[in-house]
Amino acid sequence: MKWLIASLGFGSGLFAALAMVVVEFGAWALVMPRRISEPAPRRWRQGRRPASDPKSAVEGEAAAGAAILEESGAIQVRAADGVELAGRWAPADGPTGRVMILVHGFIDGPGMMMVDRAPAILARGWNVAAIDLRGYGESQGEYSSFGGREAGDLRAWLDALADLVPAGEPFAPVVWGRSMGAAIALRAGVEDERVRALVLEAPMVDLQASVATVMRNRRLPMAPVLSRLVVRRAGRIAGTPLGRPRPLDLAGRFDRPVVVVHGTDDDLIPTSFARRLAESFPSPAPLLEVAEARHADVARVGGRALLDEVLDFVDRSI
Repeated sequence: MKWLIASLGFGSGLFAALAMVVVEFGAWALVMPRRISEPAPRRWRQGRRPASDPKSAVEGEAAAGAAILEESGAIQVRAADGVELAGRWAPADGPTGRVMILVHGFIDGPGMMMVDRAPAILARGWNVAAIDLRGYGESQGEYSSFGGREAGDLRAWLDALADLVPAGEPFAPVVWGRSMGAAIALRAGVEDERVRALVLEAPMVDLQASVATVMRNRRLPMAPVLSRLVVRRAGRIAGTPLGRPRPLDLAGRFDRPVVVVHGTDDDLIPTSFARRLAESFPSPAPLLEVAEARHADVARVGGRALLDEVLDFVDRSI
């Protein structure tokens, strides 16, 4: 009996120690993203493209996006806590106050948003601003906080971008966020009424649920419990809560136009979550589902047809 009790005690202690390692590693991974350099021209063989799109057309879009990124001008702003934030600015051909602000996700290089989306946006007569979230690209910042600080950073960007609009043109900013960037966009939009509309692509709906999904995919036991501990510990490291308020909690407070875009093969955020988010706004948001798109390649798989559908919605709405 003593041997059995000792074995159980040893096993419990070992499991607790392993759980602590998982929690600590996961928490630091959430708040200290790997810095990613600006992208080279897209290597399309690494991703899937719609069968209906000729390869030359897809590669042409990629080349155009890469050229826009290379030719865009550097912009900078100081956040409320003194952190220097960087971004890229591509002006429209004609004078306009319409500005599409692109906010990348957790695993994106900041320039990817511009490469995949800017040609279609500029063709519609919009200015494009692609911002580097704190801790990414050329922006300073020690920790990522999934909106805890970044929503305030976006307000600082709105102040700076308004000054870039030609005199006499009304400032009309729309925020296009992907994954984590979608959560940040929604939180910023709730806090700042200058945001005229939102495009939420593969939106992060519940950070704790997404962390649990990653853990299940890696066959870790007790994923719901561990994910809660990871998010809580990450918030302590970053000095601000990461998991609250959830986008689901914020949606009911945003009363301007929203469109949600989601891939049917997203293995991080289920389509049911995206649908629930879309239905949570005061006026339910349209949900554009992209067949065979995963979490990170929605714009690439959807191609120009998807981008035009999104921009049609935005143009009609503001």
